[in-house]
Amino acid sequence: MQEWDPESLINVELNKSEENFAIVVLNRRILLPVDVTKSLWQQASLRCLVDGGANRWHTFLQQNCSEGELKWPDFLTGDFDSLQEETMTYFQENSSSDVTKIVNTPDQNETDFTKSLRVLKSSLERLNVKNIIVLQEFSGRLDQIMGNINTLYKCGDILDNHRLFLLSSCSMTWLLKPGQHSIQIPKELCDQNRWCSLLPIGDKSVVTSDGLKWNLHNDILGFGGMVSSSNSYSKEIVTITTDNHIVWSMGWFSFEDD
Repeated sequence: MQEWDPESLINVELNKSEENFAIVVLNRRILLPVDVTKSLWQQASLRCLVDGGANRWHTFLQQNCSEGELKWPDFLTGDFDSLQEETMTYFQENSSSDVTKIVNTPDQNETDFTKSLRVLKSSLERLNVKNIIVLQEFSGRLDQIMGNINTLYKCGDILDNHRLFLLSSCSMTWLLKPGQHSIQIPKELCDQNRWCSLLPIGDKSVVTSDGLKWNLHNDILGFGGMVSSSNSYSKEIVTITTDNHIVWSMGWFSFEDD
């Protein structure tokens, strides 16, 4: 049984994380509350800006932080086709080489996000960091959104026993591997009837659940057939059994109206 407790990783009410994690910033607007973003950044054991994500982080610092308030990124990676010259100069001039490692990853066969996991691998293992929180948004270009989901699937081939979470202003998303899973749902989300979903991206999945408003009983999920979208909760612990990889996504508190 794989156990998941997202609130222990990101406790937005207490603004406190109890788990060891890395944070990765992709090239999307940072729409999380400023205090939550700062808290996650400061508490992370490892910090990485991915290509244009460095532009987004530079803007965030300019708009919300005093000089030297937040820790410096450990890595800046990508093929740098989206990185503004002003941003590169800022990080080159304001951080020594032993603080921020700038790693060019020109390979065009993978996204910059996927390549960043390869760059981080040795540091994640050295620091014994198993959780990776990725700041991104499910908006804008569909191909980039699907590319990020594809990286969820590829993570298992790159990193051993790591957990990759896509965090946006209104949701948290990760991949459930074949087997049994137990997900601890914050009481507030149950009380608010917040949404959740099981998305069979790729192959079909046979899924059984307990704790959902509309449970599944050895149902076959697959695009072109049944998809468990716009579901909700009947219990604070949801159990999922799946025979294939499936994407779990859940509305996350009230950062943004949906």
